[in-house]
Amino acid sequence: MGAKSACTIKGIVCKAIAAMFLSLAILSLPAYANGDYKLAPYTRLRLTVLEWIASRGEYREWTALNGEYVVSDSGTVLLPLIGTMEISTLDASSAAAEISKRIQKATGLVTMPNVAVQIVEYPPIFLVGNVERPGEYRFRPGLTVLQAVALGGGRYRPREEARTVEQIQYLGELQSVHGEMVRTLARLARLKAEVAGTGTVEFPQSLSELADSASVEAIISEERAIFETQSNGLKRQLANLDELRALFASEIEVLQEKVTGQDKQIKLMDAELATVKPLVERGIATTSRQSDLQRIITTLQADRLDQVTAIMRARQNISQATRDAQNLVNLRQTTATTELQTAQAALDQLKIRQDTAERLLVAAGSILSGKMKPGEKQEPDLVFTITRATTAEPIEIAANEDTVLVPGDVVRAALNVRFSQRTAAGDQGKNASETGSPEPLTTPPGAATAQVKITQ
Repeated sequence: MGAKSACTIKGIVCKAIAAMFLSLAILSLPAYANGDYKLAPYTRLRLTVLEWIASRGEYREWTALNGEYVVSDSGTVLLPLIGTMEISTLDASSAAAEISKRIQKATGLVTMPNVAVQIVEYPPIFLVGNVERPGEYRFRPGLTVLQAVALGGGRYRPREEARTVEQIQYLGELQSVHGEMVRTLARLARLKAEVAGTGTVEFPQSLSELADSASVEAIISEERAIFETQSNGLKRQLANLDELRALFASEIEVLQEKVTGQDKQIKLMDAELATVKPLVERGIATTSRQSDLQRIITTLQADRLDQVTAIMRARQNISQATRDAQNLVNLRQTTATTELQTAQAALDQLKIRQDTAERLLVAAGSILSGKMKPGEKQEPDLVFTITRATTAEPIEIAANEDTVLVPGDVVRAALNVRFSQRTAAGDQGKNASETGSPEPLTTPPGAATAQVKITQ
């Protein structure tokens, strides 16, 4: 009866030990739906080795091996009897089987001992960016990005003093941009008038919305003065060229009158020469008289040619003056067109700076009256990216609040300064990528950013 009781008690103890061993094996299974967890560096393990002693009908613990171990940076663990073992490519069950084989080989046991590998602590995850407390946090299976942000105290919100300083800085930037926009818009209006060739400049009425009336009036007066100065200068140059053309035209009239007079003289000399020739042939007039007339006619014809040449030269000068006048107009329009393109590009850049400054003001806690669109949030969304270590090299993954993390992930939270166009009630469960192309503000003013080195 006593022997039976002892045997029964031993059987119960053995079953309890076996049940405990089974529970350790179950606990060692990773909680991942997409595959077994490999024992990455910095994973803390609990190793339990039991040997069944058949002669005694009981399990014996190997206390020399049992205990906690941490996977090294190189992916190995140092175990008594076995030595250094590469383990980072194995999951918990595979590692237990491999350790059992090596123990059997090292000790010469007939049967392999029972080995259980339990994951006590996973490698940490790291949280950086726009959160209250960036740093290292303990991982647990099923941890999501939103839960990790909650561990870090939620999104970063600057203290009142820092918020005030930021608002002052962004307001100063916005005022500076508005001043430059007023000047650029006024310049655009002047250049458009110069290209069109109009006599006056029409300045947009919206200038008064960007700056105070005194500044706007000063800029408009300056641009109007520039327009009038350049217009008057062009008019003076064109007037000088017109006067020059008029002088050449007058010169042509005088020369043409001279040519007409010389034609009459040549005609008279030709008539007189025709009268003298018969008299010379009859001996009534001397030959010298005929020669003098011929010389006079030749001189008159040469002078006439000079006058005709002068007329042609004056006409060329008139054409040149006309071309110079057209070139002046074309040059001014070309210069104004080039300046217009440059000013338009500058205005586009100023609009981007204005939009960014307004967004940053809202992000810093300031509300821009009349600037918010219907359904638009008064604070920007957070955009998440995960840097994950792989066997080759770290990769970057776009994530949302529901993304499940794995041990060793580095989560970066950044402000999306373009904001979500959804209302706060309608954006739950949607990815940050659905808001369009974000422009993250990766480092919040005043927030500390943890520097993390990822070990593969």
